[in-house]
Amino acid sequence: MKIKRSALLSVIAILLITNIVTLVLWGKGNKSLSGTDAASETVATVGDEVVSREDWLHRLEKKYGEQELKALVNQKVMEKVAKDNGIEISKEQIDQEYELIQSVYNTYDQKMVLDEDAVRKQLKAELMLEEYLTKDVKVKEEDMLSYYEENEKLYQIPTMYKLAQITVLTKEDSDQVITELENGSSFKVLAMEHSVDKQSSALGGEIGYIPVNSGYLSKEAIKELESLDNGEWTNPVAVDDHYVIYRLEGKTKEKHYSFDEVKRQIRRQIALEQLETPVQPEDFWEEVGVEWFYGKKQ
Repeated sequence: MKIKRSALLSVIAILLITNIVTLVLWGKGNKSLSGTDAASETVATVGDEVVSREDWLHRLEKKYGEQELKALVNQKVMEKVAKDNGIEISKEQIDQEYELIQSVYNTYDQKMVLDEDAVRKQLKAELMLEEYLTKDVKVKEEDMLSYYEENEKLYQIPTMYKLAQITVLTKEDSDQVITELENGSSFKVLAMEHSVDKQSSALGGEIGYIPVNSGYLSKEAIKELESLDNGEWTNPVAVDDHYVIYRLEGKTKEKHYSFDEVKRQIRRQIALEQLETPVQPEDFWEEVGVEWFYGKKQ
């Protein structure tokens, strides 16, 4: 599988860090301290001992801060390099790369739901780097066409559903959840309170984009989802010895990219394979004048 391999690996490497740090800092910025500060606010107690928000944030910054900041710096670096070299990345290019990645990468199987905005920003940085590295590389038309014909199935995108779910043990439990939803309760809150799937319940039920041909969704679930609009939920679906209620967050239609539509991506892919020395955004730091909290570039 050669579709955006480098971008995919980079995205996976930073997303968990991004989600953890963003969640914590969002909570810090939106929670009123009522006259107290982070040093005195308690986030946990163990007997008579307390854990302060300051200690918690310090631990997160120490463990994840450098990696998260480096990802943000690299995005800015590639924006500057691209601008200085007249390289522009369109929304259509990012949309295409995002769809191709989602079609071959089941986020739920990887035990995390990708943050779409973070993915798109990282993809844009990757595309800028690749366009810069390959701008002077010549690739023959016949080589690109041959690549497309050999890998055409990779450019066939199945229907994909962006979903959240609530998994419960009994039909009675699922009926109770449906009743609460119909009475106006939040799907995310109910997922966190009632779902026995700890992985998705911690994320308010979010499980990301699921291709219809992934084998994850049953025929019954797919039939239920086909008739839904965004924000609506299914009837309880029996899955093994559980019952699952799915909420439709979004949908991408089946698509088959033509050669002309992916020609630019294929050119980059072939051109990158001709480069002898790998290049990372950090290699441009001195050129663009990066200074950061952690001193010299590692």
